[in-house]
Amino acid sequence: MDTIIKKNDKCFIGMPVCGYGYESAKSCFVACPSDKKYTLKIETIESVIASKQYECHVALKKIDPGNFAFCTKICSKIIQSQFCIVFLDFSLDKNEKKTSEHPNPNVHFEYGLMLGQHKHIIPLQDERFNLPFNISPLDTIKYNDGNFKMKVEEAVSNTIKMLSEQNPAGRIPPGPEIFTFYSLLGYKISDVKESFRELLYQHGGNLNFYLFENNKSQYKFIGPFDNEDPKKAVLHAKLLVDNIISTYENLISARPDDAKKGVYEYLKTAISIDLIISPLFDKSNVLAKLKSMLNPAYKYDISLYYRNDFRERVEDEYKKIGDIALK
Repeated sequence: MDTIIKKNDKCFIGMPVCGYGYESAKSCFVACPSDKKYTLKIETIESVIASKQYECHVALKKIDPGNFAFCTKICSKIIQSQFCIVFLDFSLDKNEKKTSEHPNPNVHFEYGLMLGQHKHIIPLQDERFNLPFNISPLDTIKYNDGNFKMKVEEAVSNTIKMLSEQNPAGRIPPGPEIFTFYSLLGYKISDVKESFRELLYQHGGNLNFYLFENNKSQYKFIGPFDNEDPKKAVLHAKLLVDNIISTYENLISARPDDAKKGVYEYLKTAISIDLIISPLFDKSNVLAKLKSMLNPAYKYDISLYYRNDFRERVEDEYKKIGDIALK
């Protein structure tokens, strides 16, 4: 199994390489015609996706002024998504002479982009329509207004289950320099198949964090967000901290004996968080924004890095070794 996030190293339309990572975000991209009749269906999909703790990206609802819409609203979001949903319904053109049905060109273009990127796709089509001949061999879920939500919930649940089996919890984070860097600090990636570590990992696993530990029973959540808007790093880190605090407070409230409450102190004292962000943003600004959103009663050690910080530290260690003569 490939455990390293692959970056896009060739633009599909000849633009400069974007470097976005495939399946690097916990999100679903939805391709849909721009018709108001899909409003309720989109809201249903967003609700189902949110209930699974995934983000739902609908290009039609995103406004990104000053940027190239195809790159920022469509292509990059497809690249980063874990899976996609596409509506293959027909559009209706009406004029004085006739009413005609035809596939939506934008949606089918995005569908082709998904197929070209080997995405897992959930194709949907109203049962009143028939598939065009060139995609008719591809499995498509037929729906009507009565069973739409049920069909979507079933398809999304099956997809996420399949993806979780392909990418088990505790998967290897991108970039070998991360392992070397944290090994130098005395950390190793945690074996989250063990029940205690699995429970701890689940506080941040769904938020794109990995769990490392050292031989002093100190745990570190590492979040690689360098291909994301730093707002995502801030929000996900806040949610991670909120999850840990909630668990700690629930555990101690259930312990009437104060002497036994100390067994849970590691949730306050033995956990730290490292965020990897884009070098386009200042670390101190991002960290200040994050700390302003956290519960001041809890002081977690939070550090921010650029990926190049890891490379520089590793290179320094190689320099200490010095030159090795050729045979």
